[in-house]
Amino acid sequence: MMHRPRRAAVYAVVTGLLAMGGITAGMTAASANTAGFCSASGAKATCTEQQTVTDPAAISVSAKLTAGDAQDATIAWSATCTLSGSSAKVTGGSTAETPVADNLVLPFTDPDSCAVSATVTLSGTGSVLLSITYAPATAPTPTPSPTPTNLPYHPYKTMANKCVDDSGNGAALRTKIIIWTCNPKDTAQYFTFYNGVLQHNGLCLNDQHSGGNGSKVILYTCNNASNETWTHRSNGEFVLKANGGNLCLDDPAYSTRNGTQLDVWTCKDSVNQRWVTLP
Repeated sequence: MMHRPRRAAVYAVVTGLLAMGGITAGMTAASANTAGFCSASGAKATCTEQQTVTDPAAISVSAKLTAGDAQDATIAWSATCTLSGSSAKVTGGSTAETPVADNLVLPFTDPDSCAVSATVTLSGTGSVLLSITYAPATAPTPTPSPTPTNLPYHPYKTMANKCVDDSGNGAALRTKIIIWTCNPKDTAQYFTFYNGVLQHNGLCLNDQHSGGNGSKVILYTCNNASNETWTHRSNGEFVLKANGGNLCLDDPAYSTRNGTQLDVWTCKDSVNQRWVTLP
């Protein structure tokens, strides 16, 4: 005989070091990604799934009957989440007529990761599918900061009297940034450094794709991204914020050839990574 859907038990426990208040988050099918699943068949069929989810905005555990008469299923789950070195464990579950779904009560609003374990048990005989799904955290879209007008511009010189140069004085996205013999009258060598960005022709000096060692430097739309945010050190190094702040604007292989495209490389305080501000 068919039963009306019912909720027999709902419970949740939070233990450990809590740096922030817990939240309950739900997900739509369109926004959920599957972290893992398991299935089982038979009398009082049971299966357990364990997964670690990185940067979740929400996590859910669900069970549905794939064969057999309508019946209850019991879900029990636990999740150990971390955030900036702190950790906390939450447990919970529910019993109801299938399909059953539980949205986990996360101990942090934006955990770095959560190790999730979930078990489902049928009340009778049949086949059941248990799924762990999650909604990934979304990174905020960088908001460009307005750049004041009439800022001073300068050439930046490295070894062998070579300067940072906008190839062809271009204003197109992905224009190459090269070295060229320093010429104080060449506007392709006029760069403005303000608020961590090197600008030319309204575009910013950018480590293409945040690619790491050997990644080429180009002009791109200014958007406050870490792969176009620089610090100009007193020794002349332009240090990139992306990739852990360990990469510097680099004249590859100590080149003295006009037209060599600049890249980023591990900072080493070498002459090909020192950029002197010219008047």
